[in-house]
Amino acid sequence: MQYIADASEAKEMDGISIHKIGIPSFVLMERASLCVSDCVRSFAEKEKDRILVVCGMGNNGGDGAACGRILSEAGYNVQILILGQEEKASEEMKQQLFIARNLLIPVITTAVLSEYTVIIDAVFGIGLSRDVTGIYAEWIRKINQSGASVVAVDIPSGIDASSGKVLGIAVKADYTVTFGVNKRGLVLFPGMQYAGTVIVADIGFPKKAVEEVMPKAVSYEKEDFLELFPKRIPRSNKGSYGKTLVIAGSEQMSGAAFFAAAAAYRVGNGLVKIVTHENNRVMLQTNLPEALLWTYDGTEILGEGAAAGQKGRKDAVFEKELSEQIKWATTIIIGPGLGKSAFAAFLLKQVLLVREVPVLVDADGLNLLSEFLRDGMSFGEAGNCLNDGGTPLVLPGNFVLTPHLKEMSRLTGKDVKQIKEDLIVACRDISGAVLVLKDARTIVSDGKRLSINQSGNNALAKGGSGDVLSGIIGGLLALGMPGFEAASLGVYLHGLTAEEYVKKRGYSSMIASDILEELKALLP
Repeated sequence: MQYIADASEAKEMDGISIHKIGIPSFVLMERASLCVSDCVRSFAEKEKDRILVVCGMGNNGGDGAACGRILSEAGYNVQILILGQEEKASEEMKQQLFIARNLLIPVITTAVLSEYTVIIDAVFGIGLSRDVTGIYAEWIRKINQSGASVVAVDIPSGIDASSGKVLGIAVKADYTVTFGVNKRGLVLFPGMQYAGTVIVADIGFPKKAVEEVMPKAVSYEKEDFLELFPKRIPRSNKGSYGKTLVIAGSEQMSGAAFFAAAAAYRVGNGLVKIVTHENNRVMLQTNLPEALLWTYDGTEILGEGAAAGQKGRKDAVFEKELSEQIKWATTIIIGPGLGKSAFAAFLLKQVLLVREVPVLVDADGLNLLSEFLRDGMSFGEAGNCLNDGGTPLVLPGNFVLTPHLKEMSRLTGKDVKQIKEDLIVACRDISGAVLVLKDARTIVSDGKRLSINQSGNNALAKGGSGDVLSGIIGGLLALGMPGFEAASLGVYLHGLTAEEYVKKRGYSSMIASDILEELKALLP
């Protein structure tokens, strides 16, 4: 599991290491510059390349100047370009420039960037919080137009370390060497598009400093998947591995129900039952005969075509039977392909009363929930449902919501652009439940913890992919995993299938059925 720090957490780790534990700032700077120089030496050639280190006046510039000195001592052709007023430089930066000049390394204030083949970006570090303007913006533009290979020190200059936002203009790097732990701004869009290959370098932050800060965000890796995936036991039966109830698939939408149910089976569930429209029966029994089926025709509650005296009796019988199906389950998935009819709304309202088992709400379930919220629906003591665009939406703790950006917009009343600018801030608009905010970098939040998924690729941008994800997460919930862990691991596993697929066939041809096939090869 990889920690991912925001700017304040990274600064705090640095401060604890220096001021509380006693490691001199200059020592950390030397370690950092060695790591950056190692990156440059992995591809640069002494006889061929000319290296320019572009430095600001803070400690990021100090890291760069020290790196330039190390490379120069190793025999590389290096010059150090400084931006800003040297008298305002940090003490560490002043000392690094003093050393460089004593070693006769050229320290310059202007340069023609086309003359250099490698540029080290050490202008701004993780502390930048305002838009880049003036000469700094001009030099960043020149760096991007230079055609040189670019290595960024800690973070590309101009990227917000906490959100990944471009602060006016940013350096587009080929490599970023970041220190201690990864940064949110290097993982989230658009920052990750500017970072290039990210190298997380150990510069000597003590474990105590990391543990004392304990960054709130993590990223799951393959080792976590292998360790956390629920193990099967020798003496067991189908009842040992969970019972998932999939309420999905309106008339003519059998595919959504199929993908969610099949995915739950693929991750190891013992029993999966689909509640769906009667018209979907043949397709589902043909393509997923393992699944149990309980169907409706859509007239049970509305009483369409029934005599007035029969309607109430039919309603009562159906509600009782639905209640029994809900009691059967150890996890409920509702929403994929469900539609937004009055009947679908009735089904969702019954499920929203459930507190005993995990409930995953996806797709049309989320769209209906948004309508309920606008109509003033409340969960009573379990949570309120105000989505006025300013008040957080509080949901019961057994719920998992899996919205994409448009669905999140409907739930919270905020526009997609606002959500997209800072996904992590957007997650604060829903609390109590586990939130899976789906984007190119999917965020999972339970209000206290965050995971930022780094697996996957754009091969997943196909219809049915989200239905499979719901089935994976729901299946892990049914196996007994807690909500945050099930969602985080499920999103990671979903992305991993796409990575494995494109190794063999490329990006364009993948469809939802292929995700199910890749699961077979990946799972123990």
